[in-house]
Amino acid sequence: MFKRKLTTLSFEGNKIKCLTMQGNRIHAWGSEVVPSEQMNQGVIHDPQTVSKTLSQLLEDTKASRRRVITSVTDQRSIHRIMTLPDIKEDLLEETILRKAKQEFPTPADETDFAWKIVHRSGNQIALYVLAVPKIVIDRQVETLRAANIKPKVMDAKPIALMHAINKETCIILNLESYSMAVILVVNHLPAIVRTVPLENNQLTKEAKLNLLSQELARTIKFYNESHKANPLPDETPVFPTGEHFEFPRLEERLSNRPDLLNRLETSTPYPIETPDPPLPFPAELPIANYAVNIGLAIKGTR
Repeated sequence: MFKRKLTTLSFEGNKIKCLTMQGNRIHAWGSEVVPSEQMNQGVIHDPQTVSKTLSQLLEDTKASRRRVITSVTDQRSIHRIMTLPDIKEDLLEETILRKAKQEFPTPADETDFAWKIVHRSGNQIALYVLAVPKIVIDRQVETLRAANIKPKVMDAKPIALMHAINKETCIILNLESYSMAVILVVNHLPAIVRTVPLENNQLTKEAKLNLLSQELARTIKFYNESHKANPLPDETPVFPTGEHFEFPRLEERLSNRPDLLNRLETSTPYPIETPDPPLPFPAELPIANYAVNIGLAIKGTR
């Protein structure tokens, strides 16, 4: 039986990452670096030129242009958890947009809003809402259109990482060349999302790790002091993701941990665990590097 392909795209820093699924299995993956004057911090400055790089990446990975899911960068963006009454589906989008425009301190005519329903309880809906500068979305859409792509879904990067890790309560770290993030997940909700740009890509991995460790410590302290009656459990796992965390092959992970992970382990009292996505994947796949794509793929196969 013919199995349809799914393509996932992540625009990160000055790099485009592509991962494809065929059926329920990861088929191929790859990435292309884009000159920083064309794309920086995941923001595209030259859609027509970047579309050519994107098209070449799709050819190299034999990716489909029909079923495509892309991530929305969280750089220059604002995150919120909002709750709404569980209203009719045909009124939901209008209600979310109206409430978001009231709550976010950004000009409504310069902002696009992406959201995800993360929890329903009784007559309440909990939403993760991302306010993104309109120019970021417009240029990504223009790039995709120039490459003859109409995305099926555009999903927020933190939500994609949550899909990839798939834990009720955890801490997700993301360390890339041009950004770092700490995502604290509690009861399947992104309780805190901290994203910090790294403008200077000349920093060493160790220097970036030190900055990430400091941000992790601040995030944990803030959450625990704000929830003294119910702080994070001692066994809350920490999952490092991003291109700077390279894991050994699957069968070697428990006995051969990279030095960067060992350094990270000394900076937090919580256990460090390697991601183990809830779908079949080849042992040679660099799962930390493609964690966002993996999360998009999980969403696309549901």
